[in-house]
Amino acid sequence: MQQNPLTGRLILADVARGLALLTMAIYHFSWDLSWFGVVDWDVSGSAGWRLFAQLIAGSFLFLVGFSLVLAHKSGIRWESFWRREVKVAIAAIAVSVATYFIFQDQWVRFGILHSIVVSSLLALPFLRVHYVFALLCGAGVILLYHWLGDYVLPYRQFFWLGLNSLPEVSVDYVPLIPWFGPVLLGVGCGDILHRYNLLRFLRGSAFPSVISRCFAWFGRHSLATYLLHQPVLFGIVWAGVTAGVIGTSGDVQVRSFQQSCVMACSQTVDARQCEQACRCTSSEIKERGMWEDLLTRPNDADVREIAQQVFQVCLRR
Repeated sequence: MQQNPLTGRLILADVARGLALLTMAIYHFSWDLSWFGVVDWDVSGSAGWRLFAQLIAGSFLFLVGFSLVLAHKSGIRWESFWRREVKVAIAAIAVSVATYFIFQDQWVRFGILHSIVVSSLLALPFLRVHYVFALLCGAGVILLYHWLGDYVLPYRQFFWLGLNSLPEVSVDYVPLIPWFGPVLLGVGCGDILHRYNLLRFLRGSAFPSVISRCFAWFGRHSLATYLLHQPVLFGIVWAGVTAGVIGTSGDVQVRSFQQSCVMACSQTVDARQCEQACRCTSSEIKERGMWEDLLTRPNDADVREIAQQVFQVCLRR
């Protein structure tokens, strides 16, 4: 959270960011457990988990807009703004590079950090307008997403805008439509508190509790916390599974394989047909005694070729 010299540090704003980080860590840890087949939670596909992830992303982006008001409402501090932009942009590139090697086809092309970089720049003009306009525009961007429906423009070049009818397969995808909306809502709400001298209430108690100070510390170091928490959690689960301390479930592994298979297949084929073909593929691979090979050597060229052949046979049935 950036500091406004006119208001001083607003600890409750930092606490809010810290709480958002906690919920993100809970989601990512659950996703890691599901990814490694430790639990049978459908973190990637369940409507409830998707809603949880959307609420977390929305809260972060809302706080981005709110923070812009705190830092720049009385005049844009360009040096501070660009320093922050460059840091987040570098972090976004690092996330893209790391996920490209870890998740391959599902790497992060335009995740929440990319969205924060672009949204922060686009939101600057809204710092000079009345909060009603910012709130209406924020709500409008979100409604636009629902009005547009599934089809807009069939071009991959517009994936970062969200103007893309083709499904985007990524472990983190946060396009500007609708996610620029929460940023503008944060700008509008921040302007309300600024105009009516309500920001003082965010200073909290003169003697905050240990828990509040803890959340506030993480909130003040949100970028570093965001970048480090998932590698740490992912590494812990990976180490536990590798060492045999954390067990995996065969049923979970089958479901995870089928989910990944359907996700890749449905880009070009009807989803229902993909589900049938993927169930057939997992069953056929098991009957051939190659299931363990597929789990332990998923990137082996020979194993992948056989799995692809089985899938094509199943798809034609």
